[in-house]
Amino acid sequence: MDAIELINLSKHFEDTIAVREVNFNVSQGEFFGLLGPNGAGKTTLINMLVGLATPTSGTANVSGKDIVKNYREVHSQIGLAPGEENFDREFDVFDNLVHHAGYFGIPEEGAKRKAEKYLKMFDLWEKKDVKPFQLSQGMSKKLLLARAMMTDPSILVLDEPTAGLDVTAKRETRNHIGTLNREGLTVILTTHQLEEAEELCERVAIIDEGEILAIGSPKELVEEGKSDTVKIKLERKIDSLPDVITRSEYQTSLGNGGRELRVIAPDGGRAAVDMIHMLHENGVKAKSVDIEKADLKDVFTRLTEA
Repeated sequence: MDAIELINLSKHFEDTIAVREVNFNVSQGEFFGLLGPNGAGKTTLINMLVGLATPTSGTANVSGKDIVKNYREVHSQIGLAPGEENFDREFDVFDNLVHHAGYFGIPEEGAKRKAEKYLKMFDLWEKKDVKPFQLSQGMSKKLLLARAMMTDPSILVLDEPTAGLDVTAKRETRNHIGTLNREGLTVILTTHQLEEAEELCERVAIIDEGEILAIGSPKELVEEGKSDTVKIKLERKIDSLPDVITRSEYQTSLGNGGRELRVIAPDGGRAAVDMIHMLHENGVKAKSVDIEKADLKDVFTRLTEA
């Protein structure tokens, strides 16, 4: 049974279609990324999953249970760490977790044991008596994770969990999330940091204007839409490219005042060899070659800016 199954899921707000007939499945224990520009529909999709928004049409199942018909049961299975801090400023760190657990019917003694467990797991135990607003940004992000784990969920939903953190805090947070996933927790990650998605996610879905544009492993998406960039510096300036180059299978252009040939190609290495040969045949020598390999950012940009 899949952890999450979306079937033609849609959400309309008056005249706006925020999510349009989305279909995908997330396997148990999978690390899945949801990528898209601002306003793409990511947050609306997540809100439907966690019960903060009701679908206009379509179906979403969590562990085989409909998210609308079985709201309470589904809600307790999903731990949400939102992008923005929303702690109760009146309570200290420890009591924030205990009170959160109470909303899910967890008895106080059990909640206290869980609070201790997760504060220690995320290296926050020494901060248990301080108010959340006194924490650093990195600690606040970890507290959001700890709170999301208080129901012992089977699915963890993370909205920009490392946004605004320094390099060390990002690494620590990613390590914590990775450990939870390796222990069997299904993780849904939304992020604008594509290198983070490429590092952590087994599969990603790219969404824009409420529609899924592509889905697959980062490697698969890069291979499918690969377009390396080749920059060949020339030994002398030229005013125009030889016809044999402009008529080639590659996208070519002159740059740097006529002193650089730029090529967009699926295979940068092969394109570089072909271009150098064509230049040589037309009396132009290459000074140096630089190949920028395609990555997930290239795929994301091509799809969302099309």
